[in-house]
Amino acid sequence: MKRDHWEQAYRRAREQLRTPEPLETKILAGMRAVKPIPNSNRRTSRLLSRTASGFTAVAIAVVLLHPAQYLGATPDQRISPQISEAARGERFRQKSVAVKAATDSWQPLRLEVNAGNYMQLCAHWRRQQGAATTDALPDDLAAEARKHCRILH
Repeated sequence: MKRDHWEQAYRRAREQLRTPEPLETKILAGMRAVKPIPNSNRRTSRLLSRTASGFTAVAIAVVLLHPAQYLGATPDQRISPQISEAARGERFRQKSVAVKAATDSWQPLRLEVNAGNYMQLCAHWRRQQGAATTDALPDDLAAEARKHCRILH
């Protein structure tokens, strides 16, 4: 029922709409001025399209079939068959730890916590709990402080 109702309302509204006569003549004149593309341009566009598709297929094949991606080669690394997957992972871990240590201001405190010394961590935790300090502990250190420094605060 409702569908019939809105369809009828739409038809009535559409019948009431009229475009001005000058606008219709302008649109028809513009449509008559449109000419189809000559055949010579279609052929060259098809040729260009096929050529581009061919180059794309070759580029995809080179990317997918190139052996360097399977060997783990990067511009600053020599390909060596003797390097095992574990050695590659260890080398990556060493680089990431070095980068993290260089950019992390909390690294000395993290090293102390990893060594089992919680004195500085608990001292910082107490200062943070007692007053609003500007440098709050990161989430991992705050979790460690909650585990190990409960008695002290």
